[in-house]
Formats: sequence, structure tokens, C-alpha cells
Amino acid sequence: MKQYKGVVFFDYDGTTVDEVDRIKTATDKTIESLKKLKENGYLTMLCSGRTKRFLEADIDKFQGAITCNGSYTEVDGEIVRDIYIPDELLFRVIDEYFPRDTIIQMDTQDVTYYLHNDAEFFAYFCRLFNLPDHWYAPWKFRKAEHHITKLVMNYKTPDVFEDFKEEFVNDFECAKHVRENFFDITLKGVTKGDAVSELIEKLGIDPKESYAFGDADNDVEMMKAVGTGIAMGRHSDAVGEVAAMVTGTVKEEGITQGLEKLGLI
Repeated sequence: MKQYKGVVFFDYDGTTVDEVDRIKTATDKTIESLKKLKENGYLTMLCSGRTKRFLEADIDKFQGAITCNGSYTEVDGEIVRDIYIPDELLFRVIDEYFPRDTIIQMDTQDVTYYLHNDAEFFAYFCRLFNLPDHWYAPWKFRKAEHHITKLVMNYKTPDVFEDFKEEFVNDFECAKHVRENFFDITLKGVTKGDAVSELIEKLGIDPKESYAFGDADNDVEMMKAVGTGIAMGRHSDAVGEVAAMVTGTVKEEGITQGLEKLGLI
């Protein structure tokens, strides 16, 4: 890998884009700021709970990405980390929780697999959000080389989330989405922070020259792992507690504001 002066990590939802203000892709100002960061010797990393496929609109604006809440890392086209859920554990989740009226997404970096009973739901989901059908496929079409790096479980009753966390406390990390009844599932010990720390060490970068922008609870470990954590204008209480500074919202060009205040651009 190349040598960099430092590295800046950017969460995606609520940081680079914002559904609240209907900002669906990185703003022109953010893109220009990322370009200046690169010119100043900093590695720019997207750091998201999403897979690569669901970052298509903006992933090419960055030099690398950490996806699935830390399960996968790629820098300058090189795969640095690829942690996936063993099939034995995956099937246990399906056997126990599919009968509880849940919908389970099985994410790889390129395609999301689903159980055949949920075909109608995902067809509707694609129409609703104008997503390409080829982003989703029935489980029976799974390719052997496609690692399941993350699960997403949609549930109807709160006890499902609580029961799952308790039962799989030694196996999985669970990150609940703020506004919906679904949560991300990755292997125990795999977090954005874990992946960030690993990358900083591999790059040989001084931790003081590492920065992270975020807004939600699953950004807390990432922000703890860097020298300076920056909270977006709208952020969770947990993020506010660990952030060194607060910038504006996406609509207020919070990324550019923060980078300028830090003197990085």
C-alpha cells in the first residue's frame, strides 16, 4: 500500500449523505474537499454499515472503504480484510428466527441473498427504492465465492431483537437502526473501530493523524479508535460523548466545515 500522511474516515448515512434532508449522494463541496485531502497526502476512507454494492453512488469518490460495520476493508483496490459469517452459524440464525416472522438479508459485497419465501418483499423493496433487481437474489443462486459478511434482520416485535442479542451474545455484534425495526448483525468483535485500528496500524500512520466523521451509535467505536472524532450536526448522544468536536449537518456542508476547522484542507 502507498504511504500516507494520515487518514480520514467518513461514515455514509447521516454523514456523507442524509435522507432527512434528501441528500442522496455526496455534495459537490464534499467531493472537492475529498480531492483536496488526497492532494494533501491523506487517505480518504468511506466507513459504512452498507456493502460495496449499496455504496455505488459514491464509493469511487474515496480511495478505499470499510464496509459491513468493519467486516470488509479495501484500499486502492487491494482487499485488506474479509471477515465473514460461517455457514453453520448462519443456518442456526435462519432456523431459529425465520419462523418468528422476520425477514433476513444475507449480504455479500456484491449481492444480497434472501430466502425464497421473501421474494415478494424484496421485489417490492426494489420497486419502492428504485434499486436494480440484480442487487438481490434467492439463496439457491448463491455463489460459493460470495462470503456473507453481514446479516440484516427485519422484525415486527421488539422481543425478537432482545432475544437475539441475549442468545447470540458470544457470537454476534448487533447494531440497531435508529428509525426502523431492523438491525445489522456481524461477527463478535467486528466493529468499525476494530477495522479502523487495524488499518491505521498496517499503514504505519501516527494515530494522531487519523480522523473520523460520524453521527450514529455504530460510529462510536470508530471515533474512539482515531486521534480526533468529529460529530455531525445531527448525532446520537453516544457519539456526542466521544466526539472531540461538532460540525454542521450534511446540508450545512459539515464535512467541509470540519476539515477546514481541523486545518486538513
